[in-house]
Amino acid sequence: MRGVVLAVWMVGVAGAQTRVPVWRAPVWIDTDPSVAPGGHEVDDGVALLQAFASPELEIRGVSIVFGNAELAAASRIGREMVGRFGATGLAVHDGAAGRSDLGKETAASRALAAELRRGPLTVLALGPATNVATVVRRHPELVGRIARVVAVAGRRPGQSFRAGPKQKAPFRDLNFELDPEAFRVLLAARVPLVLAPWEISSGVWMVREDVEKAAKGNAGVRWMLPALLDWIGLWKREFGAEGFNPFDALAVGYVVKPDSLECARMRAWVEERADDTGASAGKPYLLVAAAQGDGDEVTYCSVAKPEFKIDLLRRLSGARR
Repeated sequence: MRGVVLAVWMVGVAGAQTRVPVWRAPVWIDTDPSVAPGGHEVDDGVALLQAFASPELEIRGVSIVFGNAELAAASRIGREMVGRFGATGLAVHDGAAGRSDLGKETAASRALAAELRRGPLTVLALGPATNVATVVRRHPELVGRIARVVAVAGRRPGQSFRAGPKQKAPFRDLNFELDPEAFRVLLAARVPLVLAPWEISSGVWMVREDVEKAAKGNAGVRWMLPALLDWIGLWKREFGAEGFNPFDALAVGYVVKPDSLECARMRAWVEERADDTGASAGKPYLLVAAAQGDGDEVTYCSVAKPEFKIDLLRRLSGARR
């Protein structure tokens, strides 16, 4: 994969400094940020700040997709975050406004396709996969340039997404459920797919002390702090939880700190089942099971080791290695 080698200074045992090459993985971030007080999800914002603080990544572009917020709001928030805290000159491109835009060219799909023509990319799909699937559908010749799509979606059969003892209805597998067809497109095209699902993020908790400490060393976290504290308060009131799960941060973690996650090859498929939220009679599920039998093989991450959160908070706080 084409990337960049970044030289950094390391101090040896005798106190001498040597330059050590660090591989920078070329990545594209596709996101649906909704960072704001008032009950809006903050995990995309956490993941963006995490990525911006990761020298292991060469971020080639950012695209916006509908999801946690309508496209216009997500675009405004995404552009503000990239402009304030991202690398100088990092471009932001608006994409799909809804699932009906699957297959329609947008600024996001055109920009992602153009970057894939330059060389292979890892795509961090932090929202519905509509933008990525549009590129796959309209430009099948570029599928081989997608090194992997790391998506925040998927579950094992029977899993229920509950954050705390007060939660009445489970969470939806929102990124998947907002555009199931997009994931069908990725599976059918055999795009290398990594799933960083609820199962792995549900074991990582960010509490008030974590975000307040990180805010002392990071202007981006300080900017986000009112929304972060509002989100923590909502999870306490509504779910009885002491903190929140930073879902999208696990996708970034798969690229920058892979040894902190436990992942395995599984098979994945889409199946209609009864709606576990009670909102409808039935809905599609993105399911995984052992890697035998029918289904397309994916990498499924299930456990975050303690060092994942340590590393995440280090990056968010601006601490040096």
